[in-house]
Amino acid sequence: MSGENKRDAARRRIAEKRAAEAAARAAAERRRRTVIGGVVAAAVLVVALVVVVVVQTQRTSTAADAGAPAGTVADSTAFPVGDAGAPVTVTVYEDFQCPVCRSFEEANGDTLDQLVADGDIVLQYRPVAILDRFSTTDYSTRALNAAAVVADEAGIDAFEQFHDLLFADQPAENGPGLSDDQLIDYAARAGATGEAVEQGITELRFEDWTAQVTEAFSQAGMTGTPTVLVDGEPLDNGTQLTPQGITAAVEAAAQP
Repeated sequence: MSGENKRDAARRRIAEKRAAEAAARAAAERRRRTVIGGVVAAAVLVVALVVVVVVQTQRTSTAADAGAPAGTVADSTAFPVGDAGAPVTVTVYEDFQCPVCRSFEEANGDTLDQLVADGDIVLQYRPVAILDRFSTTDYSTRALNAAAVVADEAGIDAFEQFHDLLFADQPAENGPGLSDDQLIDYAARAGATGEAVEQGITELRFEDWTAQVTEAFSQAGMTGTPTVLVDGEPLDNGTQLTPQGITAAVEAAAQP
């Protein structure tokens, strides 16, 4: 082989070696980027999961730590009226801003009171605040907070009277609702007076608790008020939310 051919062959070998080395470096770089990308993606996923866990923990903690008013049932979401040992439990979910709830109370309030007085039921009021959007001042939340303050300061009888006063003078939707001064006045009429009551209403003492019970209502799959349960079984809003329907449901539930 001539000297020129030997030089050409050597150049080719060098070029091939450099090409192979370049290809190897490129492959290594691709692997490095893949590893880094995977690590970054995993880190992002971990961060995202941590954020979700932290947010959920905070929400759960807020709900669990929300101070509940005195006199509520074991899960802190209901105000019991009547003998806890009564054979049947009637549960009523209401929003103080809900006009259908007012109609329900007008039609059925006396029947529920009589069933309680006769010892046939324990009545659990589970008020919620799902209609703030129909008020310019978050009236559903303010009214429920005020009811909780009344129960906390003056007991369940005062709560029941306050409950009835709020429905009797229910404000129209899409307005400001009753003012704090009006809520304080109704609280006094129900038997809850004093600086603690006034501060509790104006400073929204039970705002977190109000959010908690409203969230529990949603998590239970319920979407509207009034919702009435007899020993856990929902009554049909169209046919059973009458004095006769409620009485019949209670009698059926009391059967052995």
